[in-house]
Amino acid sequence: MTLSRRCAETLIDLVEIKLSCLEITDREDQREKELLQRCVQELTAELRGENGALANFAAPKRRGRRPKHLQFHELHVA
Repeated sequence: MTLSRRCAETLIDLVEIKLSCLEITDREDQREKELLQRCVQELTAELRGENGALANFAAPKRRGRRPKHLQFHELHVA
């Protein structure tokens, strides 16, 4: 994607403004927050000259417990 530096910086500002105004009340709001954070990361990668769609990002947090077979594996490793 080719964006001018000024356009990318403006988009980052707009996304950060929306993030600051976002009130998280449910899971959908949380997903929207994560999407907006990803947008900022992609746009920042574009500014650095990288392909934003291919840049490495932190994996989303897992919800809930670890699967039982992984819990038992940790007990037997020690």
